[in-house]
Amino acid sequence: MSTNPGQVTLSEVRYELLRPQQIIAAREKLPVAYIPLGPMEWHGPHLPFGVDMLHAYTVALETARSIGGVVLPPLPLGTESVLEPDRVMHRGFTSHERIEGMDFPDLALPSLYIVESSFMTIVRELVRGLKRQMFRIIVIVNGHGAKYHMTGLMRVAVEESEPGKHAVVHALAFDITPGKGGHAERYETGFMQAYFPNTVDLYSLPELPLPIKNMETGILDGPTCEGRPTPDFTVRSEQDPRFAKVEEGHQDLANGVERVSKQVKEAMRTWQDPKANLWAPVRVLGFESYIQQPSEVD
Repeated sequence: MSTNPGQVTLSEVRYELLRPQQIIAAREKLPVAYIPLGPMEWHGPHLPFGVDMLHAYTVALETARSIGGVVLPPLPLGTESVLEPDRVMHRGFTSHERIEGMDFPDLALPSLYIVESSFMTIVRELVRGLKRQMFRIIVIVNGHGAKYHMTGLMRVAVEESEPGKHAVVHALAFDITPGKGGHAERYETGFMQAYFPNTVDLYSLPELPLPIKNMETGILDGPTCEGRPTPDFTVRSEQDPRFAKVEEGHQDLANGVERVSKQVKEAMRTWQDPKANLWAPVRVLGFESYIQQPSEVD
C-alpha cells in the first residue's frame, strides 16, 4: 500500500482519489469496479475491529493493481444473526444465551452489525450506481464469513447481474479451506501483522503456555467454527494467534488476489453472454439452498 495516503499516481486505483476523466480512462482499460466491505467486529483483544474490512480492502487494492479496475472506499458494514443453540454450545456456553455473531456476553465491546435489510439496500444501491457509470463487472469483495451476510451478498450479485450488460460478482477475501477459517486466530493475526502491524497487540493475550479460552477472548479456531470445539473450549495450538507469522499473512494476500483475479477474468469472459449461468458461483460455495431461486417455469 502507498506510504502517502494522499499521493495520486498514474496507476492509482482508489476511486475516491480519481477525477472523472481518470475514472473513465480506468473503466475503458478494464470496466471493473470493486466494493470491499466487512463489519466493525470484535476480533479478540489483540486485533482491531476493522479486520474484515481491512482484509477485503487490501485484497481489492492489490487485485486492481495487478489486473486493473478501480476500488471504492471500503464499507465498514456487515450483518450477523443470533447463533443457533448448537453453535452457542460449540463456543462453550450453555445454549441458553442469546449471542449475535461474535458478541459474547463478557467481551468489552459489542460489534457494529447492522440489520440485513439495511445492509443489502446499501450494497445494492452502490452496485446500481456503478452500473449507471457503465462498469461491466462489479466485484463485491467480502471479508466477513457469516452465513446470512454471505448469502445476502450472493443474492444481490445474482439479482443485479444482467447477462449481456453487467456481471456482479461476490468474491471472498479469505480462504474457506475446511478447518482453516477461524476467527482472530493465527491466520487473521498473521495477515494483520503483515499489513497493519501497529494494530496488533499480542501482549494482550494470555502468556504462554496458558490456553486461550474461546468464551473469554472471542477467538475461535477453524474446527470450532465448523462445530468441532476442543473439550475445554480453547484455541488449538496450531491456530494459536501467538504463533502467527508475517510470511503466512503475505501468502494469504497472494492467495486472495489470485482467487479474486480468477473470478474477475471469468466474469470478463462471460458477461456478454445473455445465457450466462448466474447461479454457478453460488452452487460452488454450496449456498444455493439459502437463496430463493427463480422458478423453473419462469
